[in-house]
Amino acid sequence: MDAEQIAGFIGLGIGLLVLVGLSIFESRTYRREHDGEGMMHHWLSGHHLPHWNRRKH
Repeated sequence: MDAEQIAGFIGLGIGLLVLVGLSIFESRTYRREHDGEGMMHHWLSGHHLPHWNRRKH
């Protein structure tokens, strides 16, 4: 492995850590502003996707 590959992997690692950190921060902020409702629950209920999982009797 040469220095350019090592620098690339370090940059990739830092970028992924920043992405995960911002996602966690944004998720917590959203929950705080929307009375504990998560983003996924809000999106799924808004797009009427939960009814796809209902069993047909």
